[in-house]
Amino acid sequence: MSPPPHQELRFRSVLAGLLDPVLTIDEFGMILFASDSVEAVFGYAPAELEGRNIKLLMPEPHHSAHDGYLAKYRATGATWILNTIREFEAVRKTGEVFWVELSVARIDVPGDERPYFTGSLRDISARKQIEHALRDSEARFHAIFDAEIELVGLLDREGRVLEMNRAALASGGTTRGEVISRPFWETIWWVGREDQVRDWVERAGRGEMIREELTLSVSGATMHVDFSLKPIRNDRGEVILLLPEGRDVTALKAAQARETEVLRALAILGEQASVLAHEIKNPITSVNLALRAVADKLGAEEAEVMEGLITGMSSLERKLRETLSFAKPLELELTSCPLLPLLLAPVDILRDEAEMRGVDLRLEVAPGLPPVEVDAGRLEDVVTNLVRNALDSVAAEGTILVEASGGDGDVLIVVEDDGAGLPDRPVEELFHPFVTTKPDGTGIGLALARKVIEAHRGSLTACASERLGGARFELRLPRGDRPTA
Repeated sequence: MSPPPHQELRFRSVLAGLLDPVLTIDEFGMILFASDSVEAVFGYAPAELEGRNIKLLMPEPHHSAHDGYLAKYRATGATWILNTIREFEAVRKTGEVFWVELSVARIDVPGDERPYFTGSLRDISARKQIEHALRDSEARFHAIFDAEIELVGLLDREGRVLEMNRAALASGGTTRGEVISRPFWETIWWVGREDQVRDWVERAGRGEMIREELTLSVSGATMHVDFSLKPIRNDRGEVILLLPEGRDVTALKAAQARETEVLRALAILGEQASVLAHEIKNPITSVNLALRAVADKLGAEEAEVMEGLITGMSSLERKLRETLSFAKPLELELTSCPLLPLLLAPVDILRDEAEMRGVDLRLEVAPGLPPVEVDAGRLEDVVTNLVRNALDSVAAEGTILVEASGGDGDVLIVVEDDGAGLPDRPVEELFHPFVTTKPDGTGIGLALARKVIEAHRGSLTACASERLGGARFELRLPRGDRPTA
């Protein structure tokens, strides 16, 4: 028996006002009723759906299989969809597939043996997009989090572990399941330091950043770690999370220890070399004077032999003197000096020798250069050494240019020539002690020059000269008028 017309009108009015689509079907899947809201969600007017099979709104494989689902239910009464809320894909009139949340209930009408089914659907495509975006964001977070080579974790404000990256887990020989939700101070890294770490967590929870360098014993291995615990705040300034980070500096500590040993050994070697040079220098000087006295009393041929010995002993004495200069610590007497006089002195010393060989030795100093804070005598020695090396390199009628200019807060001094250029070897080797290209060279000059310039907080480098074609040495010094650290 059909309900009275006014009851059916009231029933349809109620359903028409629902925001979520409501569909009623019979046991064969034919749509008997569709609420007005189906049009906003599916694109069909209710009249377009009534009398058609519900599978019209389903994508494959459910579209083809739905009649079979209903046949099985009619035969066995078994179903897994009634009285539950499930998520399914549905199809709009345009063919677009989207996600819906579906709940289905069976309705038995008194006096009617046939069952009816009413389904309520909710469009959850927007929620699904958000969930998908969140999963992507979480996947990216974990990809970055686990790719980080540092030891990184994430704690709640009370210090319970929320996340720990792969590097941290590997360092402790543990798993994510063994540390998640545990108090941080109870994890494997902090055996014997539980109270200290609990105190750090409490302080970080109040907004303090903790930074410590630690030596940890984890799984029987000793590890040196640069550790920090940082509070993370929300937009209201409240601490909501704690970020523990650890940088494994075990290899760095070992390297520093080795470097310290090497430096200590070099310091001892330098001291011994200085003592040895002093001990040898005095006898050589005495022998040299004796040879000179004997040479004055000999004939011409014998005197020539003695002069050769004297020259050799003088060369040995000079090498020892230069070695001693390189080995002993530098003591600089710094004063603020204008640059032009500092460069004129070494150029004037070698100008006569350059003119005798027809070499054009030029000095060009840019106007308005600031003074430099230097040990004047040592800087003059360095420039003299560079100009003399250039003079040894150029041919007759060659060119040597000594140039000074300002740049990047420093003063740049350049010595370049049109000579044979740099030797066929790595440029840095030129500045190693006892490396020389000269038959009678000691290999100390450039090494000592760089040592002097670096003691002035400057730099000395070499390269090929694009302008003249020979060698170019660049000497940079800090300006004397800028503040020092």
